[in-house]
This record gives sequence, structure tokens and C-alpha cells, in this order.
Amino acid sequence: MPELPEVETILRGLLPKIKGQRINGVPEDGSKVFQMDPELLGLHLLGQVIRDLRRRAKYLIFDLERHRVIVHLGMTGQLTLRNPGKSDSDGFLRHPVTGLQRTRQHAPDRHTHFQIHLANGTSVLFRDVRKFGKVYLFDVLDGSAGVLFARLGPEPFSEDYTLKCFLERMGTRKLRIKSLLLDQRFIAGVGNIYADEALFEAGVYPGRRVRYLRKYEKVRIFKAVPDVLRKGIVAGGTTINDFVDSDGQVGGFQEQLNVYGREGERCYRCDSVIQKTVVGQRGTHYCPVCQKR
Repeated sequence: MPELPEVETILRGLLPKIKGQRINGVPEDGSKVFQMDPELLGLHLLGQVIRDLRRRAKYLIFDLERHRVIVHLGMTGQLTLRNPGKSDSDGFLRHPVTGLQRTRQHAPDRHTHFQIHLANGTSVLFRDVRKFGKVYLFDVLDGSAGVLFARLGPEPFSEDYTLKCFLERMGTRKLRIKSLLLDQRFIAGVGNIYADEALFEAGVYPGRRVRYLRKYEKVRIFKAVPDVLRKGIVAGGTTINDFVDSDGQVGGFQEQLNVYGREGERCYRCDSVIQKTVVGQRGTHYCPVCQKR
């Protein structure tokens, strides 16, 4: 699933190319990704100007003149820009389950559920093979978009993300630290990849109970979370199977991963064998020496 760095990478790629553009067409296919009658998209969005594109956690928010379109990429969702002045890729590298794996610009296909055609001739394409992504439509005046974000925790780069708040929100919980980091009510935007990487950087075993963590370990985790997220953004996100940026390019952070997806390989720090376990029903990677139980 795309996490904060992947969504931020898409935002940074799309924003300068679509901001200020007028919407000329909104083709859709009526799939289950739409959390409203999809015909409303064409009815309401046609002719509006995209004023801004923002991110909240793993959501992308298209701010229009009278409406907001909010997109969650789900497991395999992709948002790319199609430029008629460029050639489409002749072929995709496909994965038998998730579909598009690595490609540059592509033409709409049966997995492209939503398109925004812009006045300058370009189009934003939302493609999602497994259809776990979601598209929402809200009126800017009724404020109902806030219901999506009401229970989200602080962003790791926001002013609300302070050590005092972090420690207070941790408290003496009984759950495991990996599960807490994945809870979007605790911190918004962290998923499986970056939770594993942050805990490795902090030197904390993912299965440790929060209530038994020492304060210095909590401080390490507090610092490690934004650190690994920032590295992920700089690298353009992590491509394991499906993630591509707005230009169809793969990310680069998978080349820098210390533990995630590296079970059976040697730790770069201590040369021990990276192991995999399950924490909170999620596959979890760790170094048994750098992250002692």
C-alpha cells in the first residue's frame, strides 16, 4: 500500500502540472472505487478549475472551486499524468495479481476507473487493479470532508508532532509497538514498510509491548519515524510491486531498505541474518542483533 512518502511523491509531481487547469472532461467506469454516484463527478466537476492539490496522511485532496475530490490509493492505486505530446509506453511489466508493475506514461485501460481531462490537453488517470482505492466527492461549503480525517493522528512533519505529545499518546498501552505505529489514529501516514524501517533505525524489536519500552527507546522511535519518511520522500518512494510516481517512474527507496523485504539476507550493520515474523497480522522484518527482544 502506498504510504506517506509515495503519496507525497505523487503530489509533488502532479501539483505544478495541474494547478490552475480547468477540467474539460471526467470519464469514469462506475466501479466500486467511487464512494458516491460516479455520474455526479461529470455533473459537478466539469468546468471547474483545480486550485490546489494537498495531502493528508495517505489521502490526496484535489481542491476545486466548489468541490473537493479526495483519493485514497488503496493497495494498488496509481495516479499518473498522461501528456498527449508524449508517447505512451508500448508495454507494461505485469504482475499476475496486481497488474501494472513498472511503466511510464500509459493509455487508459480496463483498470483505469477515473480520468480528469484538463484544458491543456493532459489527463490525470486513476488506475487500480484490485479496486481497494476510494474516490470521494465533497462540497467545499458543507465541511463534510472533515469526517475522513477526524480520527487521524498528527502528521510526522507537522507542529503537532512533538515529543511531549508522542509520549503522552503512547502512555502505558499493552499493544506491540509495530501495531501502534500502524494505527493511523496514533500517527498518520505510516504503513508496514516505514514502520519496519523506523524500528530498525531506533533499534527496537517490533514485537515489544509499548508499556515496557524505556523512555530513551521511545525518543529514538519518535526521531526515527520522520527520519525514514523523509528519506523515502527524497528517494521518490518505495516500489515493491505497484507504486509509480505521476510520470510512471518507479521509486528508489527500495534500494535503501535495511530490513523490509530482506528476510534471509545479511544486516548491513552487524552481518546477522534479517528475520521475518508476524506482528498484528502483518509481516514484519527485523534484525535479531540490532533489535534485541
